[in-house]
Amino acid sequence: MRRGLVAAIVAASALFSLNSAVADQPARFMSLKVGGVEGRSGPGDQHRVAWMYERAGLPVMLLAEQGDWRRVRDPDGDEVWVLAASLETRRTVYVREQTTLRRSARSGGQAVAYLMPGVVASITRCDGEWRLVAVGGRIGWVHNSSLWGGDCTGLANTIRR
Repeated sequence: MRRGLVAAIVAASALFSLNSAVADQPARFMSLKVGGVEGRSGPGDQHRVAWMYERAGLPVMLLAEQGDWRRVRDPDGDEVWVLAASLETRRTVYVREQTTLRRSARSGGQAVAYLMPGVVASITRCDGEWRLVAVGGRIGWVHNSSLWGGDCTGLANTIRR
């Protein structure tokens, strides 16, 4: 009986340590390398397919790693497991609400284009709360409040104000 209790305490503390280590890591964003990525309910082919992601470049937040599998959160907040090989480090953002792509990183900057919800754009730089993005041959600044995945961690040329 005592041996079982000790084993349970050791297992619980190991699980707590693992969860703490994952929680202490900063958010890391990646994107889907190709369309047709299966999002599974668990880390392995034996788990059911919960989602089929058809959009290459869709940004995802990395939550956990297990072998060749990665647990990710998509822009809608759904969490699934995908094969690591289906992810790439290229950073993208997802437009959450209609917004203006501007020539400069300020509210009064000249409009370059208007972006609709669901647009996926590449992100290359941050300036305070503004993100430099490229989409459809146009490059400009978008306020981060209109985006999902606009965290600056890991981006070069970041200006923090």
